[in-house]
Amino acid sequence: MSQTVFWPDDVREEGLCYGWSTPTLCVAGVIHDETALDSLSDSFRVKVLGSCKFERGSPHPVLEFLSGEYTIIYYRRHTAASLRFYSLENVEPSGAAKARQSALATSLEHDYTRPHYSGGIDATVINQFNLAKTVDALVQPKSSRLELSKYLFDFMDAVLYIPKQVAPLVRIPAYLKDFSTTIQQLDVRAEQTQFLGHQVAPLRQSDLSSIHVFAARYTNFFNTVWLILNDITIGVAFGTFLCENNLVLARMLNSLIEIYLIDWIRWALHWLDSWPAGLKLNTELSWVYSHTFSDLVTIWGRVLQGAAPYLPVTLYVFGILSATGMTTAIALFSDLLALLTVHIYLGYLLSRALYARLLRTGGSLWNLFRGKRFNVLRNRTDTWAYDTDQLLFGTILFTLLAFLFPTVLAYYALFALMRLGTLLLNAGLETQLAFMNHFPLFALMLRAKDPWRLPGGIYFGVQYAPGPVLVVKNQPVPFSTIFVQYIRLWSRLAAHYNPLRLLWYVLRGKQLKSDSALRDVIL
Repeated sequence: MSQTVFWPDDVREEGLCYGWSTPTLCVAGVIHDETALDSLSDSFRVKVLGSCKFERGSPHPVLEFLSGEYTIIYYRRHTAASLRFYSLENVEPSGAAKARQSALATSLEHDYTRPHYSGGIDATVINQFNLAKTVDALVQPKSSRLELSKYLFDFMDAVLYIPKQVAPLVRIPAYLKDFSTTIQQLDVRAEQTQFLGHQVAPLRQSDLSSIHVFAARYTNFFNTVWLILNDITIGVAFGTFLCENNLVLARMLNSLIEIYLIDWIRWALHWLDSWPAGLKLNTELSWVYSHTFSDLVTIWGRVLQGAAPYLPVTLYVFGILSATGMTTAIALFSDLLALLTVHIYLGYLLSRALYARLLRTGGSLWNLFRGKRFNVLRNRTDTWAYDTDQLLFGTILFTLLAFLFPTVLAYYALFALMRLGTLLLNAGLETQLAFMNHFPLFALMLRAKDPWRLPGGIYFGVQYAPGPVLVVKNQPVPFSTIFVQYIRLWSRLAAHYNPLRLLWYVLRGKQLKSDSALRDVIL
């Protein structure tokens, strides 16, 4: 039976092979003095395997310490400074699957039906591939860029010293984050700063024996740095645009507010009050609805009209604050949208309250006609015998409800649709915030520039040198793994804002709310 030997593809010298013999033969390098491994045999468990030589005209080594047949499979040694490594599984840049993988590994250890193999490529062999160049650098010391990178992390530690101390002090209670998108964004930026401050020390004191852990920390750290720097760059450009054009933009925004948030709503209310398309609503109730909500819209329109002269200053302040990041500008405009649509929210709450009350009343009357009633103590519907007076009174109430319900439904549908449009706009802004705060920009750059930094498994390729040989190659991590967090987020948002689900909520009179999934995105 042929034995498998893994050999570094960059080793082309004769001497003593050293490496690991279990679970399979893996050569880490070649030395000429056996005593060079004395200090490494305990920590890395490497040993001298035997002598090797290269015959003239042949690129393949001859292993003199093996008497039988053997097959050589080549692999690539990577320096620790390159942050390249092999992995049998997909490496998620965020490290979110670490807990799931550890739980899976524990369960597999106790699975007696699962076959166990000795030898071959497993996690131990993969770790040997990743350690080979590190061991070679310790046996034959050379300059390493990883040592130079520590100066960068020293500089980052000095830059982040004050923000790292201040960040825990600005953490904000949950109820305030739900109240304002700007406050929520301030909390996210404080969390990012605290994350960067906590990652500097582990990156500066890296463990070369766990390069995959260091690479994941390195990717997450610089992904956050890139996001913040790009956010500030875009924010400065957008803020400059706001400051230079605040008068024109304020005039345009004021015109849009007056046309769509004030005049159009009043027109829609008067249109419903005039029996549109032959829809004969209750005259008196429609008049009350129309005039009440028209007065509410008029009052809020006067408030907005009084604040209109301050709109250019507001946009100028937004432009200045945008220098801290484009996400700050998006959060400010999200809060501005919520403030401008207060009258829509109040109208929706009032119309929904009356609509929900009529639905509950209709359900009670339906139980009355069926000879049943709801038992509050047992939380169930029981059979009940009603008197004639009770049935007569219920019939009168049902008649009133039947005649008034179309009018209540018409005005409720109007404000429910406007509330839904506002929620969708806010959801779009918060989705953009989530992507700008947590987009895997650095991971995508590594995926395109150096896929070895984000391995997604291994496979055997064939090279000709000059004959065909097997080489262990890296399988780049799939894009679905990089965007796994956003795929889950998009699935949840698609389920929350499903048109049929929203229509069902509107018909049942349940309150429309934004989804909290956007606030659950983690670093």
